[in-house]
Amino acid sequence: MGPRRRVREALLRLGGDRHAPEEDIGGEVRAALRELAAKTLGGRSRAGLVTVGGEEGRTGRSLGLRPAGYDVGLPDVLLHADGSALPPQVRESCPALVQEEWEAVLLLSKLVLVGLESEAGRRTDGARPHRWDAAGPARSVVAGQLCRALTAVAEHPGLHQDELTAQLRAALLDFGSRTPANLDAVRHLAVLRAGQPGRRARLVLARSGYACAQVLRGAAGSPVPSSVRTRFPDLRLAEWTAVLQVTG
Repeated sequence: MGPRRRVREALLRLGGDRHAPEEDIGGEVRAALRELAAKTLGGRSRAGLVTVGGEEGRTGRSLGLRPAGYDVGLPDVLLHADGSALPPQVRESCPALVQEEWEAVLLLSKLVLVGLESEAGRRTDGARPHRWDAAGPARSVVAGQLCRALTAVAEHPGLHQDELTAQLRAALLDFGSRTPANLDAVRHLAVLRAGQPGRRARLVLARSGYACAQVLRGAAGSPVPSSVRTRFPDLRLAEWTAVLQVTG
């Protein structure tokens, strides 16, 4: 099994298998992230600064990705980065990228990360999900639809990229609601299959063609946005870098 698939299955298990101990799921996710990050980023990787953590609510405990030394989820960090200026590093590596696309990548990434999290109180029948079922009982219907749409991009080479794009856009809006901000962000997103049918697909920005992962990883090392620093004053630059790298 390749590192991309290992990360994918670990993240799907994060939100789909509430019977597994938190330390088991956390160890699996961390190991998978480190392996993929080492392959794609080498010595620049800060994936080790991201872990799996839980948040207690009235209906139980939910799990998600968070900086290892900070009690906040990755989606919350990205949420407060909304409206931040396009980092200079990204301007250099992606010169055709515009501010609107940068903001769209942040918002869409937040929705994806929230969709991968577990949802407290969803499991009521005591049944185990089938393997790492993307729509397991721990997920709501709309979160399951989002996970299936994401999985289809990676695992269904027979589907045309336009069909994958339409499915993913619809799933993101059903999950995140059809707010003006979400509608505007989703129109920037497309699925592009490199080369001929059957080749690996990736998420890109429809206008400029840059891969969303490329944009996020290119921002690693940029200063923590002032809006993020105001909300999370103790968040270190290394942790902000880790958020961007792991999200990418």
